[in-house]
Amino acid sequence: MIYIIIRREISKYLVTKISCDHMFDKIERLDDNEVIIDFLLVYYISNEFIDAYIANRHMSMKHIVEKNIPLSMKKLLSQQSEL
Repeated sequence: MIYIIIRREISKYLVTKISCDHMFDKIERLDDNEVIIDFLLVYYISNEFIDAYIANRHMSMKHIVEKNIPLSMKKLLSQQSEL
């Protein structure tokens, strides 16, 4: 299992699609199939980042678990899992 603290991997301000895509490229190259992404102390997530995150997560071959997700993002992720 790989544990990623997203504020260290990207920033505490998650803004661009490119940064999200880059993170998921790294995740997909990992040997481990289980990944925990921790959003602790992330202060801002743009709509662009959230959209890219949801798209990348949906296409990922990894089992991804999120921790400490901001409420605004949690609502969007739960809507996606219902589809």
